[in-house]
Amino acid sequence: MGSFPIRPKLLRGAFVEYGLSLPPLLFAFQFNPETLTRGRTATFQSRGAGGTGTDGGGCREGSEQMQRSCLSQVSVTEETIGLTLQLDATDDLDSGDGLTQTFGIGPQLSVLELMIYPKTDQLFGLPIGNLLGTTDQFGAAQAKVIPILLFIWGRKRILPVVMTSLQITEQEYFPDLNPKRASVAVQLKVLEGFNPP
Repeated sequence: MGSFPIRPKLLRGAFVEYGLSLPPLLFAFQFNPETLTRGRTATFQSRGAGGTGTDGGGCREGSEQMQRSCLSQVSVTEETIGLTLQLDATDDLDSGDGLTQTFGIGPQLSVLELMIYPKTDQLFGLPIGNLLGTTDQFGAAQAKVIPILLFIWGRKRILPVVMTSLQITEQEYFPDLNPKRASVAVQLKVLEGFNPP
């Protein structure tokens, strides 16, 4: 038996589009982010005050019964998740990948952009819609549905989310100006309660 320790298999995170495209859009992280931020916001409204606030207004003042009444009106927003993805063409270039040699990391960036872009509620989008003679199109002006994504972060955390923000910072280019490296900041909102996934 060798003296080398057995390293556990590294699972990569991913985004998978739920139910809008065939085949569904899939984006597996090239490198798992080093940090992942999660957050919620709690707000409460005093009875009779007619407004919301984070400091509670008169909730801390007055009788104990009034304080309990205020606490019963707390509402908590959906969970938000933030992470930064790093994309780099170096490994694919070393393995001789022709798509990367031609377009760099452009295809991966395009998949991410499609995941935030609204789509029609038709399963096949524009091509089948045109064949059927409908006027729905793939585009923001006539979009009906924001894509639901499955955020896969290991075997025990698979969450239905929508992508609310996508910030791409291209950092290095090939001579033909195709992107070679990029940092992508993603903000997600978790869909809680009843939802299709």
